[in-house]
Amino acid sequence: MDKILQKIYKGVQEVPLELERFFNNKYPDFVTNNNLDVLQGEVPVFMFHTVNGATLQKQLAFLKLNGYQTLKLSTFMAFLQGEIELKQPSVLLTFDDGEKSWYNIAYPLLKQYQFHAVGFLVPFYLQQQTEQKNGKQWLSWSEVIEMEKSGVFEFGSHSHYHDRIFIEPKLIDFFNPDFPNALGLDAPWIEVTGIYTNQLKWGTPIYRYAPRLAGNPRYIDDSKIRDACVSWVETRGGAEFFQRSSWRQELKHIYQTLRGQISGTQYESKEKQKQQMLSDLVQAKQILSERLNKPIQHLCYPWGIGSELAISLSQEVGYISNFWVVLDKRNTNCKGDSPFYIPRLKDDYLFRLPGQGRKPLRKIFQEKLRRRTTTVELY
Repeated sequence: MDKILQKIYKGVQEVPLELERFFNNKYPDFVTNNNLDVLQGEVPVFMFHTVNGATLQKQLAFLKLNGYQTLKLSTFMAFLQGEIELKQPSVLLTFDDGEKSWYNIAYPLLKQYQFHAVGFLVPFYLQQQTEQKNGKQWLSWSEVIEMEKSGVFEFGSHSHYHDRIFIEPKLIDFFNPDFPNALGLDAPWIEVTGIYTNQLKWGTPIYRYAPRLAGNPRYIDDSKIRDACVSWVETRGGAEFFQRSSWRQELKHIYQTLRGQISGTQYESKEKQKQQMLSDLVQAKQILSERLNKPIQHLCYPWGIGSELAISLSQEVGYISNFWVVLDKRNTNCKGDSPFYIPRLKDDYLFRLPGQGRKPLRKIFQEKLRRRTTTVELY
């Protein structure tokens, strides 16, 4: 499947998933109800990643035109806990990961509109020095500190590694040049000779995977199978090997031959699982706290997926809130709701807020599909 077909396939996969959420009442009323004139005692939380300047400017102009205020985390938490009454319609704007467009695009636009935002950072990837280069790149610490001091942005934790792990021995692919790996975040993390890494070699078997904080124990892939597949690619030209039309069949043959010689599967222990999850949460909290000279109390789950174990561990180390994406437990944020189950919506749905210029849901889904079939990655 070439890159164009991959983009189309990914796009048409994602939109039906969101339609399913729509029909299963996973979205708040303001998204699904065309007749609402005002928010119903709630504060929607919107999620951004890489920023498109033209789109964000339209979104902020929409909020300003319709009298919305953008909350700080302290105000949002006070609202959830019933400590304050909000006098105007309010939203919380959250940005995930730490891509350079926050500084180049979002920061000046937010200042222009006198709005506030929350950035959830992955400290493992942040740059020591500001880099000037084309294409996607991570923020530098100096840029983060400048935005924090300005009061336009405040920052929380998005975990230290933003990692995904193998969770079962179901082969789904091999690591190859077309594997989606935006900002280096998508490649699963594995253990190679005692080192935990997501710098995978070409040909590495990719098994079914999930976010580390989703609460699954890690499936430990067989190193003999991995080494054989990697060696096959290395001795046949490395990246050039994937120009062969038969490359996947060749690697599958190696995998199947060796897999038949191995009995049983191996998973990490519950103790090691807990230890690695705890270490990730602590590292992010400590590094961000030291760099920003403030307590770090808010955690946003990578890919918006956490677990009861992750909640418990986050409480243990001093986080006072957990941000997700879509939840079964609730679809919006109202007074009295738990701060450990905060659902968020993709920024597309900001235009479903009541107000002048509100977009039909049909148009939003059309725009989603068009964007996702013309964009290589979505971060």
